[in-house]
Amino acid sequence: MNRLDSILAPAQGYFELGLFNDAWEELDKLEPKAKAHPDVLLLRLDILLALSRWEDVVTMGIGCCSTWCDFDGFFLKTARALIHLNDFGHAYNLLKNAPESLHALPEYHHEVARCAAKQGLRSEARNALQECFNRDKSYRLRVLDDPDFEAVFG
Repeated sequence: MNRLDSILAPAQGYFELGLFNDAWEELDKLEPKAKAHPDVLLLRLDILLALSRWEDVVTMGIGCCSTWCDFDGFFLKTARALIHLNDFGHAYNLLKNAPESLHALPEYHHEVARCAAKQGLRSEARNALQECFNRDKSYRLRVLDDPDFEAVFG
């Protein structure tokens, strides 16, 4: 276990137990340099997502995407918050500008498809879904029951 892992362990433990405020307080105890580490910031975003604090995720996430533009986790988490806020255009643009490493994940293509579908970009949504299915066939079942994709297949 490296130094950062041992520093983050208490906060991650609280997070996994669903004690989100306690997890946040543990992160607040870190020294300033550690607080700015991308792994700490990603955990903070996870906490905010778990608390459904969408606007806070977007505010923090946009800054993290700018500062840590090679860390794909910031893009996906921020896009998910934007989707919860029904800001599909902003989420779509954020994902399209995400690091190439994110494009290997089926959830990336799934969220691109969702944003495209909600904007009426049916062809783009279909292409993104096909890429998602190529990477993980289990997404087919998720899409069938998801009302966000009705327009794509209608």
